[in-house]
Amino acid sequence: MATSKSEKVKSWLKDYLSEFKEYSGTVEELAKLAGASTYLIKKVIGELEEEGFLKSDSKRGRGLFISVIQPEPSEPVGEEKVEAKETTQEKKKEKKKSLQDQVLSSLLGKDVVVFLISGTRLEGKLLDFDNFTLAMTAPKGKSLVYKHAVATILFE
Repeated sequence: MATSKSEKVKSWLKDYLSEFKEYSGTVEELAKLAGASTYLIKKVIGELEEEGFLKSDSKRGRGLFISVIQPEPSEPVGEEKVEAKETTQEKKKEKKKSLQDQVLSSLLGKDVVVFLISGTRLEGKLLDFDNFTLAMTAPKGKSLVYKHAVATILFE
């Protein structure tokens, strides 16, 4: 039975990481080493991350860093394994929260003063926020403020 290009690249990457334990460089360089496209390399890295074989970190300007995840000495069984997995996922979610999200989450329902880059001052309670906007109450009703227009947020 013929193996797919994806499986060949996955096998090659596993062998490479088993030997060297980590990779640091660009996706393009890794693709050249593997004789595959950058798309296929990214796909394989994603699959191996889901399987728990490796951990990758890519930063603009710093390239790609991949390391093998060392298996833990004692694997939990049954319900303990499920709880351990949920705890790990919760920790990842907590780590991924940006400082901005942490501060805004703590301000939900509290009085804030928002200064816009135009100099406008808005006072009210922070109702909600997402990646691009803040929803808040204002003296004349509710306001939707675009974050890119915010200069400063004051709070107690």
